[in-house]
Amino acid sequence: MLSGDVRFTVGQDDYDAGPGTWVIVPPGAPHTFANVGDDPAVMLSTFTPDLYVEYFRDLKKMVESGQPMTAETMTPLWKKYATEISSEYRS
Repeated sequence: MLSGDVRFTVGQDDYDAGPGTWVIVPPGAPHTFANVGDDPAVMLSTFTPDLYVEYFRDLKKMVESGQPMTAETMTPLWKKYATEISSEYRS
């Protein structure tokens, strides 16, 4: 974490991370994260293997195109990157 406060939920466990904290999510572990502070949160993420970097590039293209981010529009992207979204986290 570079700045701000983020809550990582891995499985059923919550971990709060502030500036200077390292967070490692095991491969394949169900997880999510959210800014729980009042200020913007900035985190530096790395991925091994790097396949998921392309996910975020594709996601950026969607945002820039103005396409709405709904379960319907996101499903093809999730499938492309073998990502499963729990119904618990869908809005």
